[in-house]
Amino acid sequence: MAARDEKSTRFLLHLKPLQGAGEAFCRRSLYETELLEDVLQEALMRAFRDFGLFEEGTAFRAWVFRYVHLCVLEANRRSRTRRQEVLDVEPAVEGEGLPEPDDELSQWLLHAPDSVLDQCEQALRGAIVRLSDLERGVLLLRALGEFRYREIADILGIPMGTVMSALSRARWRVRQHLAETGGTADAWASRSDRARERPGGA
Repeated sequence: MAARDEKSTRFLLHLKPLQGAGEAFCRRSLYETELLEDVLQEALMRAFRDFGLFEEGTAFRAWVFRYVHLCVLEANRRSRTRRQEVLDVEPAVEGEGLPEPDDELSQWLLHAPDSVLDQCEQALRGAIVRLSDLERGVLLLRALGEFRYREIADILGIPMGTVMSALSRARWRVRQHLAETGGTADAWASRSDRARERPGGA
């Protein structure tokens, strides 16, 4: 019993600073936001079950987000099956050759998402939902989890080059969707000085 109590205490100590980011990641990633609590609970139960495998001194944030990401993917697959829908997702294309998004807006979307969502919740959510699983995961891990490219690659189990090209596609598609629905850069131009590139992105 004492060992289990110690395990719980250590797990919660690691988890506490990440709860807000984990919840935000789930809320933006899930097709059905009413599943938020169930998905988070399942992810944390699995992470706690495997906590003995976690090596102290390594990145707990990346370790636990891997569980959250996998549970989100599972929930979204079940949602697709239940609704029997085919998502309107464009085929993957190489990041090279895509028009560059407005730099100011892309930084604003990626690094101040909560402020943007105050003004365009539905438009931005619609853009994010239309991304592929990979693009959405990369975008939200970068924007809400503030993970570096290498950390995202480790969480998703993909090469870092794939992370960068998927992020490029995601930025461009979000930008296009917002432009098509009237969510242009002008709506936030006066507040764009709050957006800052996180140093050491790789």
